[in-house]
Amino acid sequence: MKVLVIGGSGYVGRNIVKLISADEVKYFSRNESTELKEKGFQWIKGDITDPEQVTAAVKDYDMVIDAAGVESPAEQAFAVNVNGIKNIAAALNKNDTNQRLVYLSSINVHYGTTDFFRTKRTGEDNAALVKNHLNVRPSVIFGNGDSFTEKIKKLTSEHSLGKLPSGGSLSPVHIEDVVKVIEASKDLRGAVDISSRDKLSLAGIINLSLELQNKKAKKIIEGKFGWKKAVEKLKSLSVFTPDEVEKYLLDYYRENTYLDRFVKEPKSFRDHLKSEVSKA
Repeated sequence: MKVLVIGGSGYVGRNIVKLISADEVKYFSRNESTELKEKGFQWIKGDITDPEQVTAAVKDYDMVIDAAGVESPAEQAFAVNVNGIKNIAAALNKNDTNQRLVYLSSINVHYGTTDFFRTKRTGEDNAALVKNHLNVRPSVIFGNGDSFTEKIKKLTSEHSLGKLPSGGSLSPVHIEDVVKVIEASKDLRGAVDISSRDKLSLAGIINLSLELQNKKAKKIIEGKFGWKKAVEKLKSLSVFTPDEVEKYLLDYYRENTYLDRFVKEPKSFRDHLKSEVSKA
């Protein structure tokens, strides 16, 4: 099987390139990854928003994985998350050879109100134009070098924190487990949710990081009084962007997660954070 990863220079795409099992794996992106270059993976230079470049790139692959994604601003998010997958879908349908399309989306794609969620929602509709497609909806993804864990460490080691806002469970999933689900879902079409059973909110993760550093946990605001103020405080620290704070307060836990179905022993975010904090 030949696999092309779109957006292979980003964290998720780069790791999919390294982890996916295939006879041949290449990646298509505007920028080359130094890490992938050192490991011998071939880079196809191109822009997902250019339909001609996309058409030429996807021609000879059995599976195309769109791991490109932009959080903001709105114009860039629309160009990549909507028009990009539209270009891929058009090219695959033109080829008409039953190529497999995997589109990396997110749990809460139908509920989130940020530019990321809004454009990914439309992106899923565009992916569905390909008959042999799968929309993969992970919760928060972690792994070696992920930005979420790095920001949690920065927040809890460099900033003075006040009360924290309550939120839903982030149920983080390891990038290796996400790839395992993609591989095991080869005969599925439609959409799959991937979340862990680890019910940790953003505030809970922040407090866990503090406790691992032998610092005092912060009070979590559960009710309406003081909740908005606690949210604004987090945003003002400029570790997470305002959109990221809004994103991470949502609930990512899903009872019907495909993680349980396809991964025997999912990796634990608690263990990952403990390991990362101990390195600091």
